[in-house]
Amino acid sequence: MNLKTIISISLTVTLLSGCGAFSGLDQVVPDNSKKYRKAETMPPLDVPPDLSSESINDEIAGNQKGSATYSEFEEAATNPLASKYNIAPEVKPSLSGEGAKRHLVIPGDREVTWQRLLDFWSDKGVAVKRKDLRIGLMDTEVGGDAYAYRLRMERGDTSKIAKVYVSAAGMEDNAQKNEAMLRQIADYLGGLYQQDKVVEKEIEQSQPQVVAVSAVLIDEANDHKALLIDQDFPDVWQRTGRILDSKGFAVEEQDRSRGIYFVHYLDPFNKIEKDEEGILSKLAFWRDDEEKAPTEYYYIKLISDAEKTKMIILDADETRTSSDTAKRLLGLMQEQLSK
Repeated sequence: MNLKTIISISLTVTLLSGCGAFSGLDQVVPDNSKKYRKAETMPPLDVPPDLSSESINDEIAGNQKGSATYSEFEEAATNPLASKYNIAPEVKPSLSGEGAKRHLVIPGDREVTWQRLLDFWSDKGVAVKRKDLRIGLMDTEVGGDAYAYRLRMERGDTSKIAKVYVSAAGMEDNAQKNEAMLRQIADYLGGLYQQDKVVEKEIEQSQPQVVAVSAVLIDEANDHKALLIDQDFPDVWQRTGRILDSKGFAVEEQDRSRGIYFVHYLDPFNKIEKDEEGILSKLAFWRDDEEKAPTEYYYIKLISDAEKTKMIILDADETRTSSDTAKRLLGLMQEQLSK
C-alpha cells in the first residue's frame, strides 16, 4: 500500500508539472486570434488618373501597320465590308517600332517612294553622296547639323509597302537626330499622301458613273462556284482592279494577258477557327508558321466569254478551289461589281 501511495503521488506531481509547461507555451507562440479578428481589409488599389488617357500600342508580329486613330477603328467597325470580309482600312505613312527598330511605314510603289526620298533631301538642300535602289541604301553628305544620314529602305508586309530606317552614315549614331529626321520625312511624305488623295478623288469624280451590271453566282462541276458578269473582259478587268485597290487588298501580282490578280486575302472566318484551336495545338511551337497559318493568297482569274466575263478563284498553286473562303471572296466581288 505504501508503494501504491508513492506511485500515485509521483504521477500527480508529474501531471501538475506538465500543465505548468503548457501554460508557458503562450510565451513562445502567442495567441493572435483576437488580433486577427480585429484586422481590417485593405481598400482596393487606385488606378492612376492618367491610365485611361494613356495610349496603348499592341504590335502583332507580321501584321504591323502603324498606329490607328479612334476614328479609323470606328470606321472599320461600322463598315460592313470591313466587318464581313476583313478588308483592311486604308494604309497611310506612319511611324512604327521602338529604339533600333524605329522605322517609317510607307505605302505605294517602291520606285515612287525612292524618288520622293531623293526629292526630300533636295528640298532640304542636302546632297546625296551614294544611292542604290537595288539594295535600298541612300547616304547623304554632312549637312548643316554636322551629321550624315543613311536611309535604308526594305520591303514591307507586301510589295506595295516599304519600311524606311534612318541611321548615321560613316559616324557614330545619334538617336535623337535619327528620330528627328525620321519625323521630318514622315511629315514630308504625309503631305504628299494628302495631295495624292485629292488628285485621286478629282479623277474619280471626273470619271463617268459606272452603270450597274448583272453579276450572278453560278454552280459548276466539283462543287465549284463562278461569277458570271454581264460585261466584257476589258471593263471587268479595270473594275476589278479598282475594287481591289479601294478595298485595301494587297495585290502581289497582276497579269492582264492571263487575266489574273494575285491577292493577299485574310478570311475572318479562318481567323475565328484558328482562335478556337485547342491548347495542345497552340503549344506545338515546333510547327512552321506556314503550317499553322490558313491559306491567305489567291488568284482571281477572269475568263472572257463573248460579251460576258467569268470570274473564278484559284489557290496559291493556281489550282481551282471550292473552299468556303473562295466562295466568300466571289461573294464580295459580286457585291461590288453589281453596284
